[in-house]
Amino acid sequence: MSKARFFIAEKAGESVTITGPDVKHIKDVLRLGTGAVIEVVDSTPSLCDVEIEHISRDAVAGRVLSRREPLSDAPQIYLFQGLPKAGKIDVIIRQATEIGVAGVTPVLTERVVVALDPGKAEKKSSRWQKIAEEAAKQSHRLSVPEIRTPLDWQSALRELAGFDQVVVFWEEERDRLLSEVLKPEAARIALVVGPEGGLSEGEIADLKALGAGIASMGEYILRTETAGPIAVALTLYECARARRDRR
Repeated sequence: MSKARFFIAEKAGESVTITGPDVKHIKDVLRLGTGAVIEVVDSTPSLCDVEIEHISRDAVAGRVLSRREPLSDAPQIYLFQGLPKAGKIDVIIRQATEIGVAGVTPVLTERVVVALDPGKAEKKSSRWQKIAEEAAKQSHRLSVPEIRTPLDWQSALRELAGFDQVVVFWEEERDRLLSEVLKPEAARIALVVGPEGGLSEGEIADLKALGAGIASMGEYILRTETAGPIAVALTLYECARARRDRR
C-alpha cells in the first residue's frame, strides 16, 4: 500500500513540520499516529520518507528517514485553457494535474461565455489551486501545478511569447498532427485549447504571429473539458517518445 503524500513550502532538514488542513487529514481521516511513515515533498522538490514523532492540534512533526531527488529531463507543459462554463475547469485542472501538467492558466478568449466577476477571481483561483494540490497528492506527483488567475487575451499572448514553443489544438486544423509541429527538445511548452465555442480566426492569427504550431486532435470534435487533458497527455507522450528515440 502506498504511503500518504503531503507537500511543504520549505526545504526539509533532518525534520519537518506539517501544518494547516493536512493536520486534520492525517489525524482524523487517515488516523495515523506516532511511528507511522508518510511521504513529504519539499520545496526543492525532494521526496522524503518521514516518520511521525509528534502530533498536536495544529501540527504534525516528523523525522526524515530518507530523501530522494527527482531525475527527469521531461519538458514542462503548461495548459492555456479557454475558460469553460460551470465547473468544467475543475475537471480540467484535476485531470491535467494527474497527467503531469506544470501549470494551468484559464484564458478569457473571444467566445468565452462565463461572466467572471473580477472581485471573485482570486477566490476562484485559490480554490482551483487546492484542487490541483489534492490531485497532486492523489497521483503522487513531486510538484503541484501553478493555477493562475484568469488572463484576458492580450495578457495571455504576452505570457505565451515567453515560452520555448506554443502549440495550439484547433478543430479547424485537419491535417497536421502534433508530432509534425512539436519541438520535443523545448524545455517549456505552452498548449492552447479554446472554450466551448473554440478559438476565433482572429485569435488563431494572433497565435500564428507568435510562431505557434497549429495541430489537430484527430477526426472528431472533443468537448473542451476533454480536449485540455488529452492535449497534455499527447504532448507528454510525444516528448517521451522523442527522448527515447534520441538515446
